[in-house]
Amino acid sequence: MNNILTRAVWGALFVVIIISSFIVGTYATAIILGFFMCIGVFEFYRFFQLSQIVQPKAYSGIIGAAVLYTLLVTHQLNLIEIPLELILIPIVFLPFLYVVFSKNNNPLLDLTVTFFPWIYVMFPFYLMFSIYNFEFETGAQWTYIIGLFIMVWTNDTFAYLSGRTFGKHKLFERISPNKTWEGSIGGFIFTIVAAAVYAYFTDANFTFWIVSAIIISPTSVLGDLIESKFKRIVNVKDSGTILPGHGGILDRFDAVIYATPFFYLLLRTLG
Repeated sequence: MNNILTRAVWGALFVVIIISSFIVGTYATAIILGFFMCIGVFEFYRFFQLSQIVQPKAYSGIIGAAVLYTLLVTHQLNLIEIPLELILIPIVFLPFLYVVFSKNNNPLLDLTVTFFPWIYVMFPFYLMFSIYNFEFETGAQWTYIIGLFIMVWTNDTFAYLSGRTFGKHKLFERISPNKTWEGSIGGFIFTIVAAAVYAYFTDANFTFWIVSAIIISPTSVLGDLIESKFKRIVNVKDSGTILPGHGGILDRFDAVIYATPFFYLLLRTLG
């Protein structure tokens, strides 16, 4: 019972922080997403360190991810008058000098692992900010980003409840034994319902949100499975301990991290 209460309290606090930052404004959103991104990158480096296969340059990687995120955000907000390619070229190519000067046996592997969380964690968080900062036809700057989180949370919640109630057929047992086809179908159905309700109350494009739900539901499941695979590789239950009862930032953002790029593409195409 105490664990359930702890999970509920911290889960509610997490939701309040996320939604509040969206409503407060652009800079609050950029800072909160950047903060969670840095923790997520740290947790990902921890996966590799626990595997003992390779030791990434964690602190350099976190600083690099934070700098790149900040430059991309400030460029998008027109706070710096620098062409995007002048930001990306030195950040992407200068680290390769490490391969030349490193005394490690496999510097290329170290460098690859150091870069990987920038793609898997940092870039989706930047896209979340881009979705928030999108010019919305509804006039409410946070409509689409909150909608994305609602779809993901709805899918996660009802996939869990449907799986607990009706689950019999395993979805991907060797990676996540508790996930079932029945749960995934339940999450999919309720995500579409949530999309319809959200479109109605926000006076948004109904077709866009239904198509979004159809895309967000399966990509959310895939995001969850991907992180589960990472955790199985290093034999850990949670990515971290920052959220009591929930685990780490990657445990809370795994689904939305993978769903965000697909939602962004849809938004740029149909939004």
